[in-house]
Amino acid sequence: MHKNMTDEEIKETMKQTARVAGLDLSDERIEADLSHMKSHLDAIDVVAEVNLRLEDEPVPTFRLEKKP
Repeated sequence: MHKNMTDEEIKETMKQTARVAGLDLSDERIEADLSHMKSHLDAIDVVAEVNLRLEDEPVPTFRLEKKP
């Protein structure tokens, strides 16, 4: 889907996502991170192309640690 988006549309999406997360990213930061975001979106596309049965889907593992 992102292949049809312009750089400006991706930047706006990044700004909106950051705002929802409570972050106030500058335009310079958005510009600096644009290439990384595009790589991230490309990686998501690669993973989405693999047809896995539901039981084959990777399960994220989290380890919670208490703060001292």
